[in-house]
Amino acid sequence: MRGDGKNRLRGWMPALFGFLLLGAAPARASSEFPIASTGDIWFHADHAGFRDEKGEVVEEYYVRVTNNQLQFEEKEGGWEGRVLLKLRFFSEEGDGLGEVSRNYSFMVADEATATSADDVQLLLLREPLDPRTYEVEVVLEDMNGRKRGLIYLITGGHRSGSARGILRPPPPSDGAICLSDIQFAWRVTQVDSTSAFVKHDLNVIPNPARTYGRLQPTLCTYFEVYDERDLVDSTRAYVIDHEFVDVEGRVVAATPDTVVSGSKEWVKVVSFDVSNLPTGPYVIRALVQDLDGDVVSTSEGAFNVLWQSEHWDRSEQDILDEARVLLSEKEYDRFKAMSAGDRAQYMNSFWSSADPTPGTVQNEIQDEFVGRMDYANLHFSRSGRKGMLTDQGRIYIRYGPPDEVDRELMPTQGRQLDRQVDDFARENAQGSRLGTADAVDTRPYEIWYYTRQGAPLFPNRERGVTTSGLRFVFVDDTGAGHWSLHYSSDFIGY
Repeated sequence: MRGDGKNRLRGWMPALFGFLLLGAAPARASSEFPIASTGDIWFHADHAGFRDEKGEVVEEYYVRVTNNQLQFEEKEGGWEGRVLLKLRFFSEEGDGLGEVSRNYSFMVADEATATSADDVQLLLLREPLDPRTYEVEVVLEDMNGRKRGLIYLITGGHRSGSARGILRPPPPSDGAICLSDIQFAWRVTQVDSTSAFVKHDLNVIPNPARTYGRLQPTLCTYFEVYDERDLVDSTRAYVIDHEFVDVEGRVVAATPDTVVSGSKEWVKVVSFDVSNLPTGPYVIRALVQDLDGDVVSTSEGAFNVLWQSEHWDRSEQDILDEARVLLSEKEYDRFKAMSAGDRAQYMNSFWSSADPTPGTVQNEIQDEFVGRMDYANLHFSRSGRKGMLTDQGRIYIRYGPPDEVDRELMPTQGRQLDRQVDDFARENAQGSRLGTADAVDTRPYEIWYYTRQGAPLFPNRERGVTTSGLRFVFVDDTGAGHWSLHYSSDFIGY
């Protein structure tokens, strides 16, 4: 059967930014929606709350995943993808409040589409709001894709990704004018009978990343207005102000409007050209009042404007991996908590400050970093782990290629590891220690030698205590080719 995921858009936002360890306790802290996953599958998720005909709040959850993140199986008439979407709800105290799940299937015409990063699946799941809900974990499992590894051959685990976000429900009804959440859309069109995203005779295609700019310069939003007052007139006029606010709290644009409605519930669609807004995070704020000017209700939501192609073409995991190599631990923790717009501004500033020729288009330091990162991923990747995140990859990126490499896969007499690190100990080497003084360490090892300080990308950050050269000892503890840094001849933190 087909679920809400049957809506497929061609060319809609190639992999962007794209945020956990699977299960009920994700590895990273919750953040505000929209959220992006980590794990085997990268996706974006968002939500918006609306009131049903009984006045109860129903949350809509939107998930966007590119086809190349999923496994498709060839079927008669096309290629079929199958996923399971789970939502887990938690109170502010961390108590579980329940879980819902739904299976989705979707067909594409050919293998090229099934493996495309430009074709996406949009999933929608509606669920009544439990007022105790504070956090929502979104888990997406690929029912066609099996996790790799011996244990998964036994347990049969599926490839999956997850993310956890803080839920901000709409304000409670107070008998006056009330607004729904603002839903961020890729576009809003006339009703399509085949669409799962129809509301009030409009087809509202969600934009779960809330990102606009290079591939979509028009911000589209949808919200609903509920007038719960006892109205005498058959029609009533409302004044609406839409404000666009930057990170400094300044209103950078405003679009006033007037709406006349004969219903106690009506909708508003806002389209705004963001071409004049620079890269960064913004907030749209809707303020509604009647002509008397004494009844006001507001709703707001954050979105991002991104113009550089690299901000659209990479996943959340790619962005975080690059930052993990570039930034200190404290800087990285702050970076993880930023919005996509904040991250873009941060990295633009980072590379601008490092540019040795700021008056030119080319940034030689950034180009060198990308080259070293590509080399590390090509030569040091192991068992699905990116080479740039291995110890050897990190040292290569920071200091460039070593001047000399001494490798012993099967150390012979006099070439054992314990003999090679004796002088490191005398030089106050950092790193792990050998077992006992009498032990003979025959593990495979590799020593990288640098003349003086190598070729660091950021010399001011790589200041050590030695000037006569750097040495790094990588040890294959398991014999499976996983080289870990055990010793270095300097106190620089690696």
